Amino acid sequence: MSSLLLRCWRALGNIRITVIVCFLLTANLGLGYFSLRNNLELFVPMSNLGLFRWINTYGVANPRHAAWFFAMIILLGALSINTFVCTTERVFQILARRYPVRELPFHFAPHLMHYAVLIILGGYLCSYLFATSDTGHALRPGQMLRLENGRVTLRFIDFKPEILRSKRVDSFDGYVIRPNAQLTVNDGGHEYPAVLNFNAPLRVAGYGIYLSEFQPRRPGGGMGRSYINLTVRRDPSAVIYRFGMAVFVLGLGLYVFGRKFRK
Repeated sequence: MSSLLLRCWRALGNIRITVIVCFLLTANLGLGYFSLRNNLELFVPMSNLGLFRWINTYGVANPRHAAWFFAMIILLGALSINTFVCTTERVFQILARRYPVRELPFHFAPHLMHYAVLIILGGYLCSYLFATSDTGHALRPGQMLRLENGRVTLRFIDFKPEILRSKRVDSFDGYVIRPNAQLTVNDGGHEYPAVLNFNAPLRVAGYGIYLSEFQPRRPGGGMGRSYINLTVRRDPSAVIYRFGMAVFVLGLGLYVFGRKFRK
């Protein structure tokens, strides 16, 4: 029985499987590009619904357009297993050679990066499985949003916009490039100001507050109606892929330093 398990273990870590899976994954992503480009509206809701709900709704209803995505999940799973087995086998070999203790971190460095990639992939999978996203919270100046935990409130004050002044692109001259939405955050009685912009979310009490829309886009526009539209996202698994990124940086640093150390 043990010999059978050992053969299965080594078969899973075979480099030929790595090459085949990488080739299939590349071909699948190439085909997926055209499906994604022509059916973008099918995949956009995934980040808001979560993976399981998306599969049970959009995925099941559009199997022809989503087939490449299902194949990608299977291939990534196979590549992850293959990478884990192959990397672990190399780690065992390093331990068996009994290198001096001071040299071990440098020998482990490339394999540490492999493990880090697996941690990052696992973190993003957990994010799509367990993260929640609540969209469509519109606030006008003076209005308040209370988060789900009831302890945190956000109040929208006004804008301090940065205006584009450029003669190179006349059609965008005078438009807002950064709205700088001014908020007041009350976190359990502790009140402080905050600024919100596109691609610069606010982190508070485990929530991510994202700016999805604002008006007016130009001073004096919008018929006097100023508002912001917020997306509230909670992702408890974010710590996993951030940890993976830290492990990758550590492995990369050890690898670079190790090359100089050996010289």
